[in-house]
Amino acid sequence: MRKMANVGGVLIGGGNPIVVQSMTNTDTNDVAATVAQTMRMVEAGCQLVRITVPTMREVEALQQIKERLRAEGCAVPLVADVHYRPEVAEACAAIVEKVRINPGNYVDKRRFEHLEMSEEEYAASVQAMADRAHPLFDICKQHGTALRIGVNHGSLCDRIVSRYGNTPLAMAMSALEWMDICQQTDFQNIVFSLKSSNVLTMIEATRLLHEKMLERETLYPLHLGVTEAGAGDEGRIKSAAGIGALLLDGIGDTVRVSLTEAPEKEVSPALLLANVQALAAQVRSRHDGETLTLECDEPDRQRWMIATAAFAGHELIHHPYKKLTINNIHFPTEERENVADMILQACRIKMTRTEIVSCPSCGRTQYDIQGTLAKVKARFNGYPDLKLGVMGCIVNGPGEMADADFGIVGASAGKVCVYRQKERLTAPLEVDEALSKLEALIRDFRR
Repeated sequence: MRKMANVGGVLIGGGNPIVVQSMTNTDTNDVAATVAQTMRMVEAGCQLVRITVPTMREVEALQQIKERLRAEGCAVPLVADVHYRPEVAEACAAIVEKVRINPGNYVDKRRFEHLEMSEEEYAASVQAMADRAHPLFDICKQHGTALRIGVNHGSLCDRIVSRYGNTPLAMAMSALEWMDICQQTDFQNIVFSLKSSNVLTMIEATRLLHEKMLERETLYPLHLGVTEAGAGDEGRIKSAAGIGALLLDGIGDTVRVSLTEAPEKEVSPALLLANVQALAAQVRSRHDGETLTLECDEPDRQRWMIATAAFAGHELIHHPYKKLTINNIHFPTEERENVADMILQACRIKMTRTEIVSCPSCGRTQYDIQGTLAKVKARFNGYPDLKLGVMGCIVNGPGEMADADFGIVGASAGKVCVYRQKERLTAPLEVDEALSKLEALIRDFRR
């Protein structure tokens, strides 16, 4: 049975068209700026807009944002993004059309500790989580509010990781726990997402959950996204390789392309992915041993990149390859080879440049992450054996970049901390000072 979520009249799943969404990156307490950015996103074609709500203070701002938008004639459904604080999620559920919570930090926690738990202790932990979630479900039912259970690879709770490892299976099992909890209370207005900055992890986790829902004969809507995809061509290609691969198999109902750019710039590639079946139909392919050759005569650069990356991601799942050749009469050889290298890197087949994981930022980010990312790429992009993180805040930062060699995470106004994997190495520093520290660490690392 295909389930459907109703988000303020926007229908997700159940055979409805793919819904495109994005997230503001303004300070939520700056009501005017958030309203203005939301309206730009809607004008670009965004159908749902998510806003971070860290504390009860932002709940008050959220109410004002909604009122201001409705007064301006903007009826876009709003999604509250909540971490750590159930009371904030419950307050938001009475205001907006959808609330997003993260199982890894809503009740359980991620401290990177291994937990030895008996079956009884494990079951009791799940029940405690369910008991804490029930008030939110009740409020959602009362107000017709939808809920997204957003599982992030970088913030899986210690209980799940201790049992299943930091794996795609752990992500799927976390979602299934919450599916059971929702069904126990007959709350059905839900969407699930399994996100990772690793394209292959995101694909495998989502396919696992889809298969397990098929076994249960109940398909809930799925939100697709490659989190912390980066910026520019790399971010678009990485997103297309993951999201497009799943959509071409008929998996997924709503999408967000996460770019470290102005959020309205996420909408155009997301709209292309929402119609990826038609877009990918332009691509012709052939396999020659370990080499996949893709041909596409699309003259528009973004359409060509997204069609090709989506097709290549889908092929990797079903017909693995190690080399990629791309042909298009409208683009020179050097550009075609560069796009092929970016696809191979996104799919973890061949690394030709530094792997940079960067989050799109939101109202929790307190430094210039876009400018900082540009500095990191200019300074450190030539190390194929290196993975760096550029993260907005601690919510997902240390977790999502836990397998990175080094990175920086937003700490306070204008300042960041330097990390080695998940270990914080410094107090908050000015960005340029942090980058100098990062350069010294990389120099020692490569000796």
